[in-house]
Amino acid sequence: MPKIGLWLYKIIHSRPDTASSRIRGTWLIKYWPEAEEFHIGRKYDVVYYQKVYEINHARVFDGIKILDVCDPDYLECKIPFMEMVELCDAVTVSTPYLQKAIQGWTKKPVVVIPDRHDLEFFKESKIHRKRAKEVCWYGYSHNSGSLKSIKDLLIEYNIRLSVISDQPIILSDELKQIDERFTKWELKTVNKEIVKSDFVVMPGSRNPNSRFKSNNKTVNAWLLHQPVATCVEEFERFLDPVERQKEADEKYKFAIENYNVKQSVEDLKQLIINLERSKK
Repeated sequence: MPKIGLWLYKIIHSRPDTASSRIRGTWLIKYWPEAEEFHIGRKYDVVYYQKVYEINHARVFDGIKILDVCDPDYLECKIPFMEMVELCDAVTVSTPYLQKAIQGWTKKPVVVIPDRHDLEFFKESKIHRKRAKEVCWYGYSHNSGSLKSIKDLLIEYNIRLSVISDQPIILSDELKQIDERFTKWELKTVNKEIVKSDFVVMPGSRNPNSRFKSNNKTVNAWLLHQPVATCVEEFERFLDPVERQKEADEKYKFAIENYNVKQSVEDLKQLIINLERSKK
């Protein structure tokens, strides 16, 4: 098998806890003996640029080159997006929306490899016994705007809001006081914090770019046996512990069957085989 170097976003930007690099990089390496984090100067047969736009390297590297995209980076004027696409042999993306957008601009293969998870990371499991008293939201604070849409629900049903993020988010104001608590996001504790709540809320965003985002936070919750409410009807249904447990069991089974990162390793191995054949 060829030697693969995964050049990860977290290394370029010194952000060790970046979710995309963990899901689409570190966890792949764990189950892929031929793969390692990219090191300058080492010899590789394949380089996988995970949200990395190293044009100068891509110009001179003569092995197989794969660009991995998990955000609409082409909207950033400072990123040489299309030049990097054309220098690579294929593009992998996290969602069909990204695939459709990029396919319109290139003849290079654009392959969907969903965000999948290392099942060994999920040691906690929520058991649902009582009426819900607390819901949880987690993510970057700049993505928290959608929480405003559930303020009235929190007040009406007397539900506490747990926020796990990079910095505090305050929903309460002079007119509407909400019981809320904040926990700093940390990889080693985030799952323990999520299962302290009764279910997870992920209200829909009005940001048009949100459609390009993957469902990795939702699947993260499912793998903890936590239901995810995305609308009023689900919020109200999940107040009932019987409904929560039923949803949790169904979604856990679905996540186990469809979101194991080992499948992403197999998908990438097959893509590399196909690219090798096309080069002969």
